[in-house]
Amino acid sequence: MSAPALQVLIGFQTTTAFGTPFQMDNATYGLLDTGTLGGYQMVDVTGMVQSVAITRGRNREMEQFTGGTAQMQLYDPTRSLDPLNTASIYYPYVAPRQPVQVLAGGVTIYSGFVTDWDLDYGYTESANVTTVACADAFTVLANQAMNAWAPVEQSSSARVAAVLTLPEIIYQGAYSVGTGSSTLGAYAVTAGTNVLAYLQNVATSEQGFLFIDAAGTLTFTGRSAVLNPVSSIAFVDTGPGIPYRTLTNQYGDELLYNYVQTQSPADPTPSTTSDPDSIALYQAQQLTKLDLLNSTQSEVAALGNYLLGRYKVPVLRFTGVTVQLAALSPDDQSTALSTDLTRIASVQKTYSVGTPGSVTQTLIVSGIKHAITPGSHIVEYTFESTDQAAYFTLDDPIFGILDTNLLAF
Repeated sequence: MSAPALQVLIGFQTTTAFGTPFQMDNATYGLLDTGTLGGYQMVDVTGMVQSVAITRGRNREMEQFTGGTAQMQLYDPTRSLDPLNTASIYYPYVAPRQPVQVLAGGVTIYSGFVTDWDLDYGYTESANVTTVACADAFTVLANQAMNAWAPVEQSSSARVAAVLTLPEIIYQGAYSVGTGSSTLGAYAVTAGTNVLAYLQNVATSEQGFLFIDAAGTLTFTGRSAVLNPVSSIAFVDTGPGIPYRTLTNQYGDELLYNYVQTQSPADPTPSTTSDPDSIALYQAQQLTKLDLLNSTQSEVAALGNYLLGRYKVPVLRFTGVTVQLAALSPDDQSTALSTDLTRIASVQKTYSVGTPGSVTQTLIVSGIKHAITPGSHIVEYTFESTDQAAYFTLDDPIFGILDTNLLAF
């Protein structure tokens, strides 16, 4: 077995030296059906790659998903990727904001844009190494601001779509908006409000997820998408599944909250909920969410109760595994590479002594890192806990039976 085939693509604007662009009224480049229309043409630079490192997702529950980054080291003795080389066929378009795509085994594992070309000329002319730093589409939203506007009362998913289609934003990338369960109020937005920060606040008010997927699609997922979770990939230390190399866990007060305050503009004062038994055992651990966008006081209070129910008791959580793809079969490689953020995974740990002899947790994939060098492709998956309660789901043969399951807020 070997590591999945790597492919790195970088897009460059077509020039007369690269891509034979179509040019009106040009005897050579103005012939129909012979040139390409202006724009980016993806170039395969895999043969130059020395290493690739990718980081996506978030490190801990309750934090926001951050922009995905990638760093690639390319051996470039001919200076084709040197912005100062006027003889390069890509000149003068070796510049920031070029599109980048990384594939492994034919599966896209990263999409983004170049943010920096860092050149190390070395001691000899043939020792040129270029480090390409990349960021995903979150970097676009993080540098945009909204004009003052007054949204209508609407679902969280409708609010996300409304922001992305504002005249001053008109988000140009692909996006996917799932179904949200919360209703957001008609609260005025002040001029200069950061787009990414506002959308992340929408996700917090929904208790959903906002991230860029591996293909570069801005994705919003409501909290109902991970209720009653069913695993799509199993990480194991024995038996059928994806074998892992290392397993990390967490058991502390990082996610211990027994006194919760929540508030939106619908509330004159914060809604407060607490658990006396937890406070007696662990002392008061406070969580505050005072800038929510939910439309009613009852929903704000329900969100607080939901958070209290999840975090009032410390739980030992499996928080991460590492997998060496070079040790897997092609089918298992494809399964591992196709597992993206917010997918459901199960993680098994067996023990040689003690009881029980094996523990399996059902978790949400919240972070993915790739470390790729010749002959090696290590993936680190970070997890967060799922809500283990069983919630009522209409028309479901298991979760749709009256008087047997909980109602979600």
